[in-house]
Amino acid sequence: MRKELIEQIEHIPTLPESIGAIERVYADKESSVADMAKAIESDPTMAANILKLANSPLYGLSREVTTIQQAVSLLGKDTVRNFAIHLAASSAVPIDVSPYGISAAEYAKRVEVVSALLNRWLSKADRSRLGSVGLAAFLSDIGEVVISHYLENQGLSEAFGAVLKEKGKEEAEMQVCGSRSTDVAATLFHKWHFSSDIVHLVRFAASPDDAGDDETAKGARYLHIAKTVAGTDGQMKDADIKSAYAMLEEYGLEEEPFENALNAVLNL
Repeated sequence: MRKELIEQIEHIPTLPESIGAIERVYADKESSVADMAKAIESDPTMAANILKLANSPLYGLSREVTTIQQAVSLLGKDTVRNFAIHLAASSAVPIDVSPYGISAAEYAKRVEVVSALLNRWLSKADRSRLGSVGLAAFLSDIGEVVISHYLENQGLSEAFGAVLKEKGKEEAEMQVCGSRSTDVAATLFHKWHFSSDIVHLVRFAASPDDAGDDETAKGARYLHIAKTVAGTDGQMKDADIKSAYAMLEEYGLEEEPFENALNAVLNL
């Protein structure tokens, strides 16, 4: 990783105190829906943006959500906590991925599709992973944002784009930045004091079989499949869906929960 890129990560601000309060409530197994709602409502801007996310058609709620307590009750602590951290992270690192040839809107759509798909899929297939894999779904691509800012600051966007076009994303990242975007994201999450589970999930999101333990590998496989479906711009193209089904078979994961989740998202 280039020295200037490391320095850029070090200068990214910490997450707001409201996230600390939300995390304390989330970690407390005795906490209530009302406790989580109170922690979120301490940050009115975050609360308003969480309501916008909760009312997205991708999350499949049958009625409009008008309060944070409703959002927590209907979507669960895992999902709403993940919303909060995603929003805080996006504020700390403003979205710009133009060196990758992707607009901010396409990036946001990709993240939303990955998150919504995993939320529906894991709710049926492996609910215990919603807190970790669900959060990684929102955050795993933030390394691209950090790299994009680095490229712009260093005047390297054009050189990066040339390698990206000729050799692909990973080679462009390694050649121009000295690091993959997943490693950049993992480094940032370590700075933000996220758990090692999240750091490792994000680090191996593109290469699950390289993970050092079975639990990380399985979580990374869920994430890798969902990211494959979403593609680069969140459009869920036929070729990407076909690749995702092949991965599902390769990893030995049950098809029905995935298919039900995918069809629900595709039909919105």
